[in-house]
Amino acid sequence: MITYTLPTIARLLNLRSTASSVPPILYLTDEVRAPNPLPTIKKLKTGSGVIFRHYNIKSRFKLGLKVKKVCHEKKLWFLVARDYSLAHKLNADGLHLPEYILLNPSLKIRLWRQRPNKIITASAHCHKSLIKCAALSVDAALVSPVFPTESHLNETALGISRFQKLAQKAQIPIYALGGINNKNAIQLINSPAIGIAGISAIS
Repeated sequence: MITYTLPTIARLLNLRSTASSVPPILYLTDEVRAPNPLPTIKKLKTGSGVIFRHYNIKSRFKLGLKVKKVCHEKKLWFLVARDYSLAHKLNADGLHLPEYILLNPSLKIRLWRQRPNKIITASAHCHKSLIKCAALSVDAALVSPVFPTESHLNETALGISRFQKLAQKAQIPIYALGGINNKNAIQLINSPAIGIAGISAIS
């Protein structure tokens, strides 16, 4: 009997998608809720991905090196959020764009798109952003928040119905992000999502 936990749902979504070459699960590091992301990263299954954020710490490069090392050992995808220069220095597998950067990308972002064997993901909260994602040829967008989440208390959740509609209209692969846990992940089973992204639910 299959237990439909968040990781199981993520793998099922990924396996039946046409974008199964990208991770079924993306773990976003968070310096407030998990100052040390390494214990969680070490527990991720091979083939998962890590989006390294930790924006406001002095030793971001040093921690980034440690995260990359663990990702390499565990055969995980390693993406750096927001910072092209850091992603380049760490030779990351991918670059992740917050929505505000996505809407006004610099030349460096476009140059990253041209690098071989590298991916680019972006955060999106509406159809306009998804159109921009397609124009930039990003490999996948993280659409959020699907459900109410403590990290964005002032944002209205999309709800499963609106998320489904956004994902169906999107011209690029979509990850579900925001408030997803072992109890509500089952609601994504029939969605077009290729996987699940998260912070606390995955940690």
